[in-house]
Order: sequence, then C-alpha cells, then structure tokens
Amino acid sequence: MVEPGFVQLYARDFMALATRAEAGVEVAAQVDKRILEARSHAALMDARKGEGHLPAVIDRLRVESERGDVRLMRAGEDVDGAVQRRRAFLLEVAERLELTPAAPAGRAVAGRA
Repeated sequence: MVEPGFVQLYARDFMALATRAEAGVEVAAQVDKRILEARSHAALMDARKGEGHLPAVIDRLRVESERGDVRLMRAGEDVDGAVQRRRAFLLEVAERLELTPAAPAGRAVAGRA
C-alpha cells in the first residue's frame, strides 16, 4: 500500500521548488538531488510497504500541474504565464522521475524565462 505521507512529502517539495524557480532562484541542482532522493526513498518504501510509491508521486505531480494555483503569487504578476511555467516545471519533474535511473541527469528543468 502506498503511504500518502510519502506522496505528499515529495509532491510538496517539488511544488515548492516550482515556486522558487518562478521567483528566479536557480533550483536545477536541488531538483536533481530531490529526484535521486525520491527514487531511493521510493525503492525503500516499496520494499517495506508495497509497490507503487514513485508512480504515485508522478501521478500527483501531474494532477497538481493542472491546478491553476496562484496563491503564492504577488498581485499584478503574469498569472497566466506563471501557471504555465509551473505546469511545465511539474510535468518535467514527473517525466524525469519516470526515466530509468541510468538515464542522463543533465536535463534542465523549466524555470522562469
């Protein structure tokens, strides 16, 4: 059985990184590190609690990418652009999580343009 807390932990972390990227902070190294940690932790959780932890995080990121959450934005900013950049960021992370760990990790995550 997939632990909801595990999914929530990583989904929130990646959403927070999306917010930081939107603010102009360089987060590529943090994303790379968190992806490695998520894979490793998911393998451990799968062994102890049952299969499906990483796919559950991927699914959650895809769901979250569709939400037009602008609560963390300042008034007057490019809301539509920010929503699209957030969506692209989360979908890119989900795609990278789906890749096998042996795949090249040098891909850039979409950030603020």
